[in-house]
Amino acid sequence: MNITLEEIVAVQHQALNTLPRKIIYLLIRNGEDDTGWTTISRGTFASATALPRRSVDYVTKHLISVGLIERRKSADHSNATYQYRVIEA
Repeated sequence: MNITLEEIVAVQHQALNTLPRKIIYLLIRNGEDDTGWTTISRGTFASATALPRRSVDYVTKHLISVGLIERRKSADHSNATYQYRVIEA
């Protein structure tokens, strides 16, 4: 999942006003499979943004609360990785 500088600049949304928010949004958007979902761990988000995992949680919760992405568990067990999907307006 590569993200170009042009993609970061092109993403314009009031809720995407910080670089980590844009990077996480683009990771989700660019990693979608045929169903529109992508499975990404907090560790992957943390590595891509250089943020601690707790900060990644705040960013993903913000993106969910403003309606840009949605999240679900990838399996039924408690420590399953989340899947994310961009909500198209």
